[in-house]
Amino acid sequence: MGYDISFSMPGHDDDGLSDELLLHLTNDQEAAWRRIVARAEHEIGPADEGRYPTHLELWLHEPAMQLCYAGNSASIEIPYRYTATVASAHAAVATAYALARIVEVETGMRGLDDEVSQAIQEYDLPKAVARYRGVGQHVRDLVAGQGPDSRSAGRHGPATGR
Repeated sequence: MGYDISFSMPGHDDDGLSDELLLHLTNDQEAAWRRIVARAEHEIGPADEGRYPTHLELWLHEPAMQLCYAGNSASIEIPYRYTATVASAHAAVATAYALARIVEVETGMRGLDDEVSQAIQEYDLPKAVARYRGVGQHVRDLVAGQGPDSRSAGRHGPATGR
């Protein structure tokens, strides 16, 4: 579970990475991937890449995030571990948006920040960081047992008001 940004080709109405059973990239799509990897490593930092039967992946090291690419669709996922401070959350989301802009430029796809329903080109970073931090705090609360259900954890039966 992470913060998601998705990409699709304008005019294509598909559900992304699950459409193809096996990856079949055109020469142009393969070249776009090579440019994405090179620019990400140059502009953002160290990364590893993987090739799978259904998609390609790029993992940025710091802040850690994953880009999955299938030619006509892609997605970026940021783990919620960077939400503890405003600075770390801002750095993670800003990095994801920088990677998203690289994907848009190199592929012609359009990015959508699924968490706040905004196009990457709108670049409302404060809105995205606030959402990222809010969900991250909610996840931490649930893990620590401080979520909405924890208030009634010691009760047996309905509350009596006593």
